[in-house]
Amino acid sequence: MPLCPFASVRLLARPEPPSPLQPTQIIVHTANASLTAADVRFRRSGARGRSHFGVSTAGTIIQWLDTSTPADSAYLANLRSDGTGAVSITTEGHVSEPWTDAQLDALIRLHWWLMRTHPAIAGRACRTPADPGLAHHTLLGSPGPWTPVPKSCPGPRRIAQWEDSLLPRVLAPYGLSVSDMRPRHERAEEIVRELLSTPIASPSTPAAEEALLTPPSGRSPSMTPEQPPTAADPGPQPRAQDLAASVQPRQHHPVREALLDFFLPDSAPRAPQPSPPPKES
Repeated sequence: MPLCPFASVRLLARPEPPSPLQPTQIIVHTANASLTAADVRFRRSGARGRSHFGVSTAGTIIQWLDTSTPADSAYLANLRSDGTGAVSITTEGHVSEPWTDAQLDALIRLHWWLMRTHPAIAGRACRTPADPGLAHHTLLGSPGPWTPVPKSCPGPRRIAQWEDSLLPRVLAPYGLSVSDMRPRHERAEEIVRELLSTPIASPSTPAAEEALLTPPSGRSPSMTPEQPPTAADPGPQPRAQDLAASVQPRQHHPVREALLDFFLPDSAPRAPQPSPPPKES
């Protein structure tokens, strides 16, 4: 039962033992209320939208669920068949307000503890619904995989803080920066897609071979500059590049599909997890 040593633990009652959670993501929310009001709401029978943690404007951290227990505040994030999912953090305040400095400091400290406790949480922004990493509630859209209804959670000003302050500060002790969040294999994926989507004219195509041998001036190969053509040119000859452009893209090919599959984000190889920040004393 992973419990945060610097949080005020106020566990919620669970009617039945849930399936165990394997955290691979952290998703940040806004309560649109005080933490006291959120705590009261979460303890009601049949309450939905509960988070693992709450962070007050004063920087106090409350833990409602241990991190091996699924929360239900991020829609499909904890409904994956492989048992992986997200740790949800609700922050006090409203979507129109920024986080306080104390909230940001507490959020960053909590991120470090979670990433150290659960090494499967990757040090980057999530790129797909199941991609290990860090996120806010509407990072992948609204409605989207983590919210079935339109919303702006955690709020425009907090999203800006997440991008400009929280994420860089969380990654800094790992020797990472925001520019490092885009792994090398993603650029490789783009290059492979560009190469494999380019139509290629087969050199064995008779029309292409004939076009390549046709002089651009309209003269036959046997003519010399002093010999005018004996008959009128029936019309402009097609250029090789025009023929190549008209060739349809290649159909399904196992090698192409294997390359694309290899470079997809969820199946690409990942570098070893970097050393975490120092442990809490």
